[in-house]
Amino acid sequence: MNTPRFITPEIVSHVRENYQTPVYIYSEKELRERAKDFLDFPSAYGHTVRYAMKANPQRNILKIFDQEWLSFDASSDFEALRILASGVNPDKVQISSQELWVHAQELISKWVFFVATSLHQLEFFGKNFPWQSCGIRVNPGVNSWAFAKIATWGATSSFGIWHEKISEVKALAQKYDIAITKLHFHIGSENTPESWVSSAGLGFDILRQIETIDIFDMGWGHKMAIMPYETSADLQAIWEAVKKQFEDFYSETGRKIHLEMEPGKYLVINSCSMLVEIQDIVDTGRVWFTFLKTNSGMNDMPRVAMYGVQEPLFVMNNSQEYEDYVVVGHCCESSDIITSKLYDAETIEPRNLRKASIWDILVVDGTGAYNSGMAIKNYNSFPESWELLLRENGEILEIRARQEVEDIWKNEKEII
Repeated sequence: MNTPRFITPEIVSHVRENYQTPVYIYSEKELRERAKDFLDFPSAYGHTVRYAMKANPQRNILKIFDQEWLSFDASSDFEALRILASGVNPDKVQISSQELWVHAQELISKWVFFVATSLHQLEFFGKNFPWQSCGIRVNPGVNSWAFAKIATWGATSSFGIWHEKISEVKALAQKYDIAITKLHFHIGSENTPESWVSSAGLGFDILRQIETIDIFDMGWGHKMAIMPYETSADLQAIWEAVKKQFEDFYSETGRKIHLEMEPGKYLVINSCSMLVEIQDIVDTGRVWFTFLKTNSGMNDMPRVAMYGVQEPLFVMNNSQEYEDYVVVGHCCESSDIITSKLYDAETIEPRNLRKASIWDILVVDGTGAYNSGMAIKNYNSFPESWELLLRENGEILEIRARQEVEDIWKNEKEII
C-alpha cells in the first residue's frame, strides 16, 4: 500500500492551515464499519459485544459505539466514571479491574456489572452486595501463545482467579448467597484461532463446576492487520467453530450460554492516523543511518516503544525517489524510535520511504489503539495533542483541543 488508509493531500492541507501538528485524526466511517463487523456473528444463543474502552476512551468514540449498539468493558473505576459521563447507560457497562476501587460501591449501586478478578474482590462484593449477581475472571493457566508482553493468562500473570481455586469461589458464593452469573476469560492480544477454540473448551470446564453461570465472556484479541505483511483474523470462521462448542454444551447440560466478547484494538486501530512534521534530517555517516526527526514520538504514540510493533508510514510529498530512513521521535529518550524491528523495540530497522525534506508531513497510520489512550502525559513537558474527527460527510471537527502549556503545571502547588 503506497498511500495512507484515509488521509489525503487535501486533509493534510486543511490540518496545516487550521491546526498545529502533531494531531490525531479519526475516521468515523472506519469506526462504524468495524462495529458492524460484529452484528451478524454466528453465535448459538445470542451475543453481546463489549468495547474494551482501554484501547481508546475518547468520548466521541464511546458515543459512536453506543449508537452502534455496543456495550462496554471498563478496566478501572475511573474508566467507568468516564463512560457514564459520556451518557452511556450504566446497564451497558461492566468493570473488571486489577484494583479494588474507591468508587466501587457507587458504581455497582448504579447497576454497573461487577466482575471479580480475585478472591478478595469476590468477598468484598459478597459482604457489600449479598443476594446479588456478579461475574468472575478466571486465569485458566495457559496463554495466547503471543509474545510475552501481551499475554494475560498463565502462571506469570496476575490477571484473574487461578483456575484451581474454583472451590473457594463456590464457598464464597454460598457464604454470601451471591450468584455467579458470568465467566470472564481474556487470553491476551493476537491469539490464534486455535487458542480461541481451546480457551472455549477450558471455559466450559469451569461452567460445568458453577451451574449458575449463563454468560461466557471470552474477551477478545483477534488480529487486525495494519501492516502489509499482516493478515486479519477470519472472524466468521473462528466463531462458526466456537458456536459448535456452545451447541455441544447445551446438548450435554441443557444450558444455553450467552456469548460476550470484548474487542478493543480490532475496532479502533485503523480508525486513526497521526500527522507529524519532519523537523530535521541527520545521519551517522554514509554507511550507517539517515534519521528523520519528527515533532511527535513516544509521548503521543507509546505503542511502538512499549510493544515493539510496527505502523505504516507515509511521507506526504510527490517525490518519485525512495530512501531508507530511521524515523525517531522528539523525546529525550534513546527508546523513542518509530521504526523498530518487529517485537524488538530496542533494535532500529530502517524503512524505505519517499525521499523526505524538512517540514514534510509524515502520516503514521494504525494509531487508533493504545496511543492517545495510553499516552505518556506531558513527558518532556510536551502538551497533549489535538484530536480531530473526519465525519462521514467529509467534515473535519475538533474533538479534543491541544493542551495549553500552562495547563501542564496548573495542578502543582507552589510552597517554596
